[in-house]
Amino acid sequence: MDTQLMQQFVLNDLIEYDPKLRMRKPLFKVPAFVSEIVCYEPGQVTATHHHPVQDEIWVVLEGYGEITIGEEKHAVVPSSMIYIPAGIRHGLVAAPDSRLVLLFIKTPGIPGAAGHGPSEGSALSQAANGTSSTTPVALAAGQLQLEVTDVQAEARDVIQVELRAPGGAELPAFEPGAHLAIDLPNGLHRHYSISSDWRERSRYVIGVARAAQSRGGSLFIHQHLRRGTMLRTSSPRNGFPLNTTAKQYLFLAGGIGITPILAMIRWCQANGRPWRLVYAVRSAQRAAFLETLHDMDGQFVHLHADDLAGCYFDPTPWLAQAPQGEHVYCCGPAAMMETVKAAASHRDPNTVHFEYFAAPTNDMNPLPGNEKTFMIELRKSGRTLEVPRDKSVLDILEANGIPVVSSCREGTCRTCETGVCEGAIDHRDYCLTPQEQQDGRSMMVCVSRAKSERLVLDL
Repeated sequence: MDTQLMQQFVLNDLIEYDPKLRMRKPLFKVPAFVSEIVCYEPGQVTATHHHPVQDEIWVVLEGYGEITIGEEKHAVVPSSMIYIPAGIRHGLVAAPDSRLVLLFIKTPGIPGAAGHGPSEGSALSQAANGTSSTTPVALAAGQLQLEVTDVQAEARDVIQVELRAPGGAELPAFEPGAHLAIDLPNGLHRHYSISSDWRERSRYVIGVARAAQSRGGSLFIHQHLRRGTMLRTSSPRNGFPLNTTAKQYLFLAGGIGITPILAMIRWCQANGRPWRLVYAVRSAQRAAFLETLHDMDGQFVHLHADDLAGCYFDPTPWLAQAPQGEHVYCCGPAAMMETVKAAASHRDPNTVHFEYFAAPTNDMNPLPGNEKTFMIELRKSGRTLEVPRDKSVLDILEANGIPVVSSCREGTCRTCETGVCEGAIDHRDYCLTPQEQQDGRSMMVCVSRAKSERLVLDL
């Protein structure tokens, strides 16, 4: 290594803790290896994960904890050294009464890079120039360029896709319930929930079910997405946030709707909050993440498989009572969501939360002939446009060259959310909360309309 780029660290000077998440401080990132110091408060965890092409060595500098490697658990103590080959799943938890400090070394540091010294743009080179490598490749505000680093089968017609920043840079933080908007190479724009632990900053994991009536998104991912594929994505967005003040949680997941729910359960586990899960699938073969769920000790997971039960899932018994402080989170097919909504009608609507994949089929109709015409005023540009009975606000904006990013055009994804300055909104979306609809500060211009004669939009 070039002695002019030699760096010396006093590791004790780098130890820093955070009560909410483990603290990571990169030391080196060169073709040969990556090294960082990682500090845990008592009880903090690194969720089970793996590195497709990197071997890893952990050296315990201080504290005690437990490491999971494959199916085995081992205690770690000061001076423990652990070797983890590429591809082996592993995780770590600090002891409940002990802070934990580790030195991580991963090799190769920049997979596929040539040479033995620091490459241009590596962390070591950047450190010498006073810059940082902890920011992922950003294309524009709110956009990322991510690499597919692993694709695994999770269940029948369900795959798990792991995304990382090229070079291993730290990713933007996200909260449970968040999703990524992904521009697929075939030109489609799709949204996928993040299932991984919100404390992980090195990767995002999404689950993708191959839809029987795929419009090209899930089919393309299952047939063509491979390791090394580069994807343009949004930064994490959250239209399905977890209310962290609830006393307990009831999660109702249908099919691939388990993905945002899984991230929420990870949060409950880490924060000691009581939770129950009912996971409904057409067949047991299509139930993804079951092994992960059953490894979450001391919690209640109920699997309903239509083929085994001989009937569709009925949420009524689960929702009949309304324990004080319990919040319900439901994600799944539209038919299931509507059944849950009806069964939970006696509950406070502010405690029942939904995330739709698609609008209910009985609502996906063309605009009826008795719709009224109304006017929209664009506050920033000063323009006034008429929205006829047979067109949506989004249709009129696009026809007049006013750019609005949209995706589902069904009121489910929140992409086209637009601020409303004045006027009464006829909300027809499936993503705003009842309180947000009542506040009337924004609307989904793809489906929602006006109750008043005029709406003033923040455009």
